Amino acid sequence: MLSTLAQLDPWLLYPVLVVAGFIAGIVNTIAGGGSFLTLPVLMYVAGLDPKIANGTNRIAILTSSAAAARVFHRHGLIDKRALPRMLVPLLIGSPCGALLAARLPQDVFRGVFGALFLLMAIFFCLRPQTLLKPERKPKTSPVAEIVMFFAIGLYVGFIQAGFGLLMLVGMSLFHARELLNANAIKNVMGFLVTLIALIVFIAVGQVHWLPGLVMAGGNLLGGIVGAHLAIRRGQNLIFIFMIVVMVATGIKLLVEAF
Repeated sequence: MLSTLAQLDPWLLYPVLVVAGFIAGIVNTIAGGGSFLTLPVLMYVAGLDPKIANGTNRIAILTSSAAAARVFHRHGLIDKRALPRMLVPLLIGSPCGALLAARLPQDVFRGVFGALFLLMAIFFCLRPQTLLKPERKPKTSPVAEIVMFFAIGLYVGFIQAGFGLLMLVGMSLFHARELLNANAIKNVMGFLVTLIALIVFIAVGQVHWLPGLVMAGGNLLGGIVGAHLAIRRGQNLIFIFMIVVMVATGIKLLVEAF
């Protein structure tokens, strides 16, 4: 299961896992896409097989989203009324995506979503009011909303990285609100769908606990720091993080696909 790169002395390996988890926890909390840091570390430093790394990564994500959600909840930023309509299709899609990830090559969706993230970055740079304008009106198509959040759940179960970006976009369309409040809800959703996906990966034996738990320590701290940064700096910081991570995510997915 472990490659020769993983034969690092634990005194070197574990700090790398913690630092990577800390940075990813901040990125995931404020926008999303931190898994594009943690997955390579788990594969090329901890030496895990890609499928094992994908499952193991969910341990760390679970801790950062839980820590961030707790901070946002204490500051009264989570609108519980908005949760159920998004939660049901997400929770149905997430285990389906995790089962697909356990059986299919990861490149299936990479090219499509890579192009999608780049197009979204361009669109939001040209029309930032789509996310930032406080009085924008949400779309009112229940069927379209269900389809979109099911697709996001499918994606997060399959790949995970970039989930936060898709959630913020989905909420901007169907649950128009300030980015800070949307980000708080996103972290609650992230915790729930990651928990479901993690259970699937545990069931199929694709979780390596020791590196996952070590990295989770860094993610926990990163989630707390990221939540406080988002609260202090507001939606402008979240918007900047979103654009940067969208571009980086899109490029990385396209390079990996082609």
